[in-house]
Amino acid sequence: MWNPDALCGGHLAKDRMQWCIDNCGLSEEAARERVMAEFSSSFSAELEWKPLAMCGEHRAEARATWLMSNAKLSAEAAEQRVMSEFPSVFKKAVDAWNPDVFCDGHSASARAAWLVDNQGMSLEEARRRVMQEFPELFSGSHVQTGGEAVAALGGVSAAASCLIAVPPSDPEMLVWADEFDYTGPPDPSKWTFDIGGHGWGNNELQHYTNRDLNAWVSDGCLQIRAVREDFEGKQYTSSRLLTKGKADWQYGRVEARALLPSGRGTWAAIWMLPSDNSYGTWPKSGEIDIMEHVGYDPGNVHGTVHTGAFNHMKSTQVGKVISAVLPEWHTYAVEWTKEGISFIMDGQQYHYFSNRSGTWDEWPFDHRFHILLNLAVGGDWGGQRGVDEEAFKPAQCMKVQW
Repeated sequence: MWNPDALCGGHLAKDRMQWCIDNCGLSEEAARERVMAEFSSSFSAELEWKPLAMCGEHRAEARATWLMSNAKLSAEAAEQRVMSEFPSVFKKAVDAWNPDVFCDGHSASARAAWLVDNQGMSLEEARRRVMQEFPELFSGSHVQTGGEAVAALGGVSAAASCLIAVPPSDPEMLVWADEFDYTGPPDPSKWTFDIGGHGWGNNELQHYTNRDLNAWVSDGCLQIRAVREDFEGKQYTSSRLLTKGKADWQYGRVEARALLPSGRGTWAAIWMLPSDNSYGTWPKSGEIDIMEHVGYDPGNVHGTVHTGAFNHMKSTQVGKVISAVLPEWHTYAVEWTKEGISFIMDGQQYHYFSNRSGTWDEWPFDHRFHILLNLAVGGDWGGQRGVDEEAFKPAQCMKVQW
């Protein structure tokens, strides 16, 4: 199919066509056929638009948006341009194992190799796991998925494939809030601090403090600052706030509007932990990650649950990833009921974890939880591609409006 804005060896198809007309004496129709024959991959009918596909270091939809804003292309032309530049990324679903298929930013072969090296799987088992996690890319393989995406690469989740509009929260149902409409330290009637530098179970590099340098409210928002400084044997400081013992809930809607950092080595999180550990220590009593974002993978926001059956220690945590334009403010939320947990960004549900079995091992979300806000440095996930030390001078900052 002819697309005048398709990129063909560094030039637009329409420019190449015109060159053929001007220099080769071809008719317009013949010039089109010549260009399409020479650059067939740029006009392949086997390509399909995938907005969340990774094209280099950026999502396809982000590249298309840039072209619409800066090259004044239509949405369709921008999508065609991106597909012509990265044709292998947009190949339609294949019928069997394909090592070159991109699965949420990583090739299938790379994901399988990680499972072999880190989970002790055979190559066949690893390939089967990858196909289970990304069934839409291996649609002809008749893989049974169990109904949920299962992340395999420590913290990386399957891309959200469906967005559902969610009604806004009802202000009359509000039971607790901090809108940070004051100046000073976080309100001690609502927040307390976790303090220390023992790695926090993830080999994190920072020492969490309750100092004003690391957590301060001003200009209508809470600012959590991760700083490069030598402190208590660590090279970084930051803060981790929580509502435990001051505000704990069972079921409801929890929302936070935040501006995220993207320095390499940052690991920002808005999440929930059980207040009573009714079923035992982590992960048996559950964890709800409303939002997680690591700086080396900018713009990819994760919503995840961890339970005894589903957790990152087993590489079975259940989550999805959604693309967010940074640096911009976004509203992250979960709506938690007896039936399931919806993960929402800017009014769009992108992931749903259902209470399918009712057993505590899979569904420990029937007791009180509290909120945590923190900005970690490095660690098993945030530090996978190192830490840009210069980015923390003077600081990396997560801001929360409410």
